Amino acid sequence: MSKLYVNDIYSKDGSTHAIDIDSSGRVLTPARPAFSVRQSTALSAADYTAADVVIPFNSEDFDIGSNVTISSNAVFTAPVAGVYQFNLTLILGTPTAANWVSSYLYIDGATVSGNSDLTYRCLADPVGGDYIDLTSSHLIQLTATQTVTPYFRVNGDTSVTVRAGTRFSGFLVG
Repeated sequence: MSKLYVNDIYSKDGSTHAIDIDSSGRVLTPARPAFSVRQSTALSAADYTAADVVIPFNSEDFDIGSNVTISSNAVFTAPVAGVYQFNLTLILGTPTAANWVSSYLYIDGATVSGNSDLTYRCLADPVGGDYIDLTSSHLIQLTATQTVTPYFRVNGDTSVTVRAGTRFSGFLVG
């Protein structure tokens, strides 16, 4: 049986470098969609109690494929249908009077089936602490062009801050 030796694999038309195999046998996919965004500065205290609010982001660590947009929030748009891994860390300051805090991933700008409990939710009771972080990770199957946007809500405290280091990241699993 003959062996086939390959270091690089390109798209059918030869224009896109799709896969590398390095000298140790590691397979790298340089065109796989992936991103990481963060809030780089703490925000002033605000009232986040009235409704779900988009989580603010102002800095991009990387965006392979240019699939995430940042203005006052981050919106990921799936370039292809597939299963995606998303990670969200929401860091809040001074939630001392909060009854609960919750983060969500909205799909196409809405809760899943209109039910926030099914919307890739993370829920915590801060119990009067000075800081709290809600960290969640979710595998979500998306079709091409569907969007994912992180939101949050605070119950019972109108002076919570969103702290620097709040992050949202994701990548295409396959």
